[in-house]
Amino acid sequence: MPLNNKRPSKQRALVLQGGGALGAYEAGVLYVLCKRLHRNKANDYRPLFDIVAGTSIGAMNAAILVSSVVNRGKTWEEGVNELVNFWKDDEKGLSSHPDFGKWWWEGLKKKNIFNASTEAARRYYSVKEYFKHGTPNVCFPLTPEPDLKFADPENTWFLNDSKLLENTIERYSKDENGEKLRIATSWDKGEPRLLVISVDVAKGKTVVFDSYHKKAQDPQNSIYDGDGITIDHVMASGTIPIFYKLRDIGGRKFCDGGLLSNTPFRELLIAHRDYWMKVVGEDEDEIPDLDVYIINVHPSEKDSIPTDLDGLKDRINDITLGDRDSQYDQMVGDLVTDYTQLIDKLNELASSRFLNEDQRDAFKNAFENFLKTEARSKTPEGNPKKYKDLLRGRFKLAQVVRIEPHEYSNSISGKGADFTSQTIMDLIKKGKDDASNVELH
Repeated sequence: MPLNNKRPSKQRALVLQGGGALGAYEAGVLYVLCKRLHRNKANDYRPLFDIVAGTSIGAMNAAILVSSVVNRGKTWEEGVNELVNFWKDDEKGLSSHPDFGKWWWEGLKKKNIFNASTEAARRYYSVKEYFKHGTPNVCFPLTPEPDLKFADPENTWFLNDSKLLENTIERYSKDENGEKLRIATSWDKGEPRLLVISVDVAKGKTVVFDSYHKKAQDPQNSIYDGDGITIDHVMASGTIPIFYKLRDIGGRKFCDGGLLSNTPFRELLIAHRDYWMKVVGEDEDEIPDLDVYIINVHPSEKDSIPTDLDGLKDRINDITLGDRDSQYDQMVGDLVTDYTQLIDKLNELASSRFLNEDQRDAFKNAFENFLKTEARSKTPEGNPKKYKDLLRGRFKLAQVVRIEPHEYSNSISGKGADFTSQTIMDLIKKGKDDASNVELH
């Protein structure tokens, strides 16, 4: 157990949800969160976040932040500043200054034939223009692919190329020597762990790309072309199916992790447990507890239900891509911890009732044999678990802090594709405001 002398009693994790242009909100939240957490933990030698997990644009934000700290030697505050620049820079970043929407809606506005606010109309028609002509530093439309299977002109495939976005991410994540993105970290070096979530299309399951991963751990079926995470893994996490072609890595096809896990809280918990189980062996008490900060970009609730088509699409998108499972996963985690502690306490209570050492030893042996009983649940390989397996690898969720917008003003169903400068700045500001108002322990 070589890391036991360094093992902390608790670690801090960050979870970043997917949502396209809404990722600018995460940059705003992190700008404030980083300052507040550092102020509360001024003497902490560990990384600001021990683990950073992200899906889609959350994975891209995570990669830029972690790469800035690990590969570029920046502080966490400097890394967040770099992330903010990634979003708001009109020339090299993701935001676009020209308001393309005016060409669509100014004439309609003069005729007074729609009921939307001017700001909502600007966003709506800007997104339509982006979809038609492409988005600077994000994507551009390819030549449509006709339907050769059914010869149906309405089944034409309107694909886009994500090379612009890939180049923009690398621009903000390459190391000082200009090397292509590769994030390979380890706890031995006191470095943060990056988890990037994608979907293996053939298997229909989530895949976690892990910066702690070593190719030697999976030599036969490795989806890593070397140690650590590359731009291919990051882009695979944000490869929206149908909009983009599937991402090929090692002969396997991947797409956007948001299809199955847009808020990768569960993947974080499993990866945390599995890593420390390898480190501490059978001593389940050695696994660090977790403080988790989840930044969601899709509002969980809305004050009123929209009745127009675009408004209803917007709400359905938020429900589909919102934080659907983390509350339940947190409840299950707390419940399992309670059951584990209950068994431990009952064991101690029973042992204390025996009058002599021989009786206590007999009970201890009987209890150990009982824990070897096969349970109903099985291992990933399909083998029956033992009762003792159910007690191993447990840790406490010391706190889970969720930061998310209550709702967006002038929201549209295509808000994830609105990369206009004005909208990006509004999202960053909203993220800062929400993070300033959340209670941190």
